[in-house]
Amino acid sequence: MTETAHGVSSIATAQSQEREPMFSVVIPTFNRAGLLEQALNSVFAQRFTSYELIVVDDGSTDSTVHFLRSLELKLTFLTQPNRGPASARNLGASRARGAYLAFLDSDDVWFPWTLEVYARILRETANPSFLAGRPHPFGAEVPPDVPETNNLRWNSFTDYLASGDEWRWFGASSFVLARSRFLAIGGFTPQFRAAEDPDLCLRLGIAPGFVQVIAPATFGYREHTGHISSGARFAVEGALNLVNAELGGAYPGGKDRRWERWRILTRHVRPAAIAGIRNGMIRCGFTLYLNTFIWQLSIGAWRFVFGFPPLSVFYAIARRVSPKA
Repeated sequence: MTETAHGVSSIATAQSQEREPMFSVVIPTFNRAGLLEQALNSVFAQRFTSYELIVVDDGSTDSTVHFLRSLELKLTFLTQPNRGPASARNLGASRARGAYLAFLDSDDVWFPWTLEVYARILRETANPSFLAGRPHPFGAEVPPDVPETNNLRWNSFTDYLASGDEWRWFGASSFVLARSRFLAIGGFTPQFRAAEDPDLCLRLGIAPGFVQVIAPATFGYREHTGHISSGARFAVEGALNLVNAELGGAYPGGKDRRWERWRILTRHVRPAAIAGIRNGMIRCGFTLYLNTFIWQLSIGAWRFVFGFPPLSVFYAIARRVSPKA
């Protein structure tokens, strides 16, 4: 049966009507039929089976919808007009029943032990609000054959802000979130098409309990070879989103914890600002520099504070001498 409401079409599935699952697996996708099949197969191969699977198509124009309709007995399939991954994930989460949301991007994959590892760590750490998995980067067309290990290790923190420099996030495919906490903050910021992942981390900054998986690897993170300047634009846009959100008071913790937020934020601003000036976005790069100048000083990022202005001049002159550079 197909329902339509508020521009969103939903195909009800014959998924199990048993008690609520521990996990709701949410996968957003857009024009990735081939890669999506790999992602779905990695979910179907999970040894831990207390989960439901929700896939949200974000307005694909390839064969994605046809492919998903053929799997409607195995998953819940939702569609929406193209609004970006943040909106797609929010839609999936709004239909979820699990205690935890486990996000997976349609170009990444899990390993057979992924949910098993997550479930064990969540139980042994008193059900934290936020757990982050461990990536295994790969660039091949075929998912990696990663050997299983019994070496299970993790770091626990009172909350995400307390993790400081102990962790670098690896996108939504690493996120396992208490559904109640996710819904309480309104999910991903739908206006963000860049940096919606770290933005969510920061808005969950003081939710009790954050755990980082150290071992084993829990997901295969596919590294795409994109155009350098396009990647720079994405990085700059994302950093600007984060800085503006902090300046607008979007992140919790108040003055008492601003130093922790700035330490996390500035490690994203620095590479984005440098990528911007290298790729001709001098004004955007300097905006990031000026808007975070006090933050950089407060954490002692002296190399960036004193090195960025002359580096900007160097790249500006280089582009004038060689405009195509």
